[in-house]
Amino acid sequence: MPQLSSRDVDLTIDFSAKKITQRLIIIILCLALTGTISAYFLVSNFPFPSSKWFYKLFSLDEELNIPAWYSSFMLLFSSGLLAVIATSKKIDKYSIYWKNLSLIFLFLSLDEAFSFHEILIIPSLREAFNFSPIFFQTWVIFGIPAVIFFIFKYFNFFLNLPKKTQYLFLLAATFYISGTLGMEMVGGLLREYFGRLGTITIIGIVIEEFLEMTGIVTFIYGLLTYLGSLQETINLKIHISEK
Repeated sequence: MPQLSSRDVDLTIDFSAKKITQRLIIIILCLALTGTISAYFLVSNFPFPSSKWFYKLFSLDEELNIPAWYSSFMLLFSSGLLAVIATSKKIDKYSIYWKNLSLIFLFLSLDEAFSFHEILIIPSLREAFNFSPIFFQTWVIFGIPAVIFFIFKYFNFFLNLPKKTQYLFLLAATFYISGTLGMEMVGGLLREYFGRLGTITIIGIVIEEFLEMTGIVTFIYGLLTYLGSLQETINLKIHISEK
């Protein structure tokens, strides 16, 4: 083993897939609870001096707040893990799939933070074709074929994964797509019949966001366990020059 010079730093970081996942789940439960409370404050005109501020900060239906940034960070973390896997499998024929997945999750992270998909919410399109309330958020019309294309493109890649990883990835995808697409479509119906701030609508929003965050955490656990099965130790070298 090479000896460390006086200018070398030995930095060791231990990761436990189960512990990381457990802590992420606790955070999700806390965010779901605070999101529910913030919605209650709003719809009940709760006499809390900063109820509107509290709603904007913790609402699960708002952008640029704590739940949105948390989801964005988890997606970014997923992107980073995918990039590490892609790097460790350079000679694998599916390496490009891991790289592309990393880029997809990077985009999803940015979208979660800045809501790029809202560009595809086109009220005039909904009115012109008299779409059903399930397509109230018109971006899902474009999202459904995108998901179908992704499944078709990654089917062989999925079959090549270990059984445990297949199970975790499938579970994660089921949670995430059920939230992002499924509950988004259900949410259109709820808005139509119960109003945007109706109790049933708010419950639907909480379920939607909870499914999304649960899907991401499940995916992270799947990535960590898969990465651990490939290599227990990952060496990271950082060179800092004075020039």
